[in-house]
Amino acid sequence: MILSFNPINISHWIKKHFIDSGLATVCHTTYKDNKFLTEDDRKVLESFKDTDPYYYQVYGLGEWGVIGKTYFNAQNIQNRIANLESPVKTGYFRYSYENEKITKYTWINDPDGFIKIYRDVENRVPYVLGGDTSGEGSDYFTGHILNNITGEQVAVLRKEFDEVEYTRQMYCLGQYYNNALLGIEANFSTYPIQEAERLGYTNQYVREEEDTYTGGLAKRLGFKTTAISRPRILAQLQTMVLESCNLINDKDTLEEMLVFVRNEKGRPEAKEGEHDDLVMGLAIAYDIREQQKFVKEPLAKERTFEMVGFRQYKPSGDVGSYIEIV
Repeated sequence: MILSFNPINISHWIKKHFIDSGLATVCHTTYKDNKFLTEDDRKVLESFKDTDPYYYQVYGLGEWGVIGKTYFNAQNIQNRIANLESPVKTGYFRYSYENEKITKYTWINDPDGFIKIYRDVENRVPYVLGGDTSGEGSDYFTGHILNNITGEQVAVLRKEFDEVEYTRQMYCLGQYYNNALLGIEANFSTYPIQEAERLGYTNQYVREEEDTYTGGLAKRLGFKTTAISRPRILAQLQTMVLESCNLINDKDTLEEMLVFVRNEKGRPEAKEGEHDDLVMGLAIAYDIREQQKFVKEPLAKERTFEMVGFRQYKPSGDVGSYIEIV
């Protein structure tokens, strides 16, 4: 079977069934491959580069588009998708669970894994880990790691978990990235937040909310998405896509942004039949950054001392090394 298809709708069932699943062999052609076009035809199509860049990307270059008004800047997203690099590694964490604690964990490379790492952890760099839970069960559990100095998205977790496994994988991911500031959505269930605390995670996001008993402000762990906070964090992410879309490295996240639209009442949300778990998780991650440091941890104070036959030290990057002088 041969299908000829113009990819104007990223949420089309043909893309999901044949292309994303790998069932079809894709041959991507554009007007540049059409030898029957006249020079005038080519000039008309190429004029859209200046008059309507989004139209040119979708109808001229055959990049995935979306029907309807997107909330995020579609042109910037398309440009970013066209220039993405592959993850440096994909996999998950294997951990030991003893005496109701995670005692150790190990990264496992697996091409079918649910964690994609685009920039590996760097010594002394502060990171943020924002998470969106599956709500009532229709979405995925997600997590985004940000380098809090640059704002770059460096790792993504996405999977249909149960809450137990999600919490343990987020615990390992946060610990792996220098005990990242962990902010998990608290709307539908507080289990991941409470369980992370019980496991000994020491760096969780803290919000303030009114105590209905005392009338004062109480401190609570986790991020609460409300009628006030939701528009704010989405507007922040919208601005980030407009100004710094190059900091987003994950294709699934970018494609989800393309189907995040305004409904008939003007409310931004996922298009019917689509998901917003990656969008909301990333919005949370960017919003909680203020509670994390924006500079590297200082180096430990350098000390010079002597041992029998040895003397410290020769600097080597961030780490000193011993030189034998016997």
